[in-house]
Amino acid sequence: MKSLYLLLVLVFVGALSACKNRIYTTVTEPAPVFLEKEFETVGVINRSYSAGAAKVLDVIDNALTLEGNVDQEGSKAAVEGAFSELTQNPRFKKVLMLDSMTVKGGGMDIFPAQLPWDEVQRICDSNEVQILVVLEVFDTDTKISYSTETVNQSTPLGNVPVLRHTATSRTWIKTGWRIYDPKNKWIRDEFWWRDQIVSTGSGINPVKAASTILKRGQAVKQLGTQIGRYYGGRFEDQRFRVWREYFKGGSPEIKMGHRRAQVNNFDGAAEKWLLATKSPKRKVAGKACYNMAVYSEINGDIYGALEWAEKSYTDYRIKDGKDYARLLRERIRKFEQNQMRKDLDE
Repeated sequence: MKSLYLLLVLVFVGALSACKNRIYTTVTEPAPVFLEKEFETVGVINRSYSAGAAKVLDVIDNALTLEGNVDQEGSKAAVEGAFSELTQNPRFKKVLMLDSMTVKGGGMDIFPAQLPWDEVQRICDSNEVQILVVLEVFDTDTKISYSTETVNQSTPLGNVPVLRHTATSRTWIKTGWRIYDPKNKWIRDEFWWRDQIVSTGSGINPVKAASTILKRGQAVKQLGTQIGRYYGGRFEDQRFRVWREYFKGGSPEIKMGHRRAQVNNFDGAAEKWLLATKSPKRKVAGKACYNMAVYSEINGDIYGALEWAEKSYTDYRIKDGKDYARLLRERIRKFEQNQMRKDLDE
């Protein structure tokens, strides 16, 4: 019975996927961190180094997880990545890499207490910057697992069974960032990022198998740089590659529109889909309305896309239209909020 049930589910899913085709497009979202035009100078600080009791915990943690100075090198790479990205942003006239700081009582993977505002103001005044981008947390945690298996190894005497050792290390990287605005005494952003690196090696003994773990330091630095660059880019609008699905069957017009879309003739596809929206068959008209929503979004008309998506659901009960409309309303909400901020900043 279980096998029959699974087969029916697979057939149902396959039938659904066969009704649609997937296309990819690029959408633009407002910058996650909004700053008024007056903010033109920024300082970057690495505050992820712990001191006092927290430093003792770090030493213990490093010994247990074989991290050594990976945290220090990784955090350095992260702030350098953020600094590099910020210097490429034309809105900033000055970007400074400031001295690193230690924090007392900070945890290994939690945000420490915020910097006092008088301290933030002092740092900004002495370096002539308006805001501070601060790496507050950079912590790695490595777990190692071993496994063995018997494999045949070719020798002059023929294939000989040998025991192969495999070591797998998983390193979790946790980073936390804050942006301090001393003028308004406002934490502009508090951002947490978690990622992991996995490396595997094999050898004739556990030592050989584990030798690849020594390479994880370079991997942590590389990922740290990427994380830093990503965070430095949060002041800019974000462009994402996303996919959308549209209906490819249901009527001759929808099918022809699908064929035109396959050769990137989306204007021609929309011409046929628009005709299908007038079909007396509700299901055909609903699918066509949904396809017109996808076409409108691809062409940057989010409001038009929302109208078509809502119509596909409210008028023709195309369930996918309800979820698509929700997604589009969220995009519109972010766009309008960002536009309002820009208008107030004029």
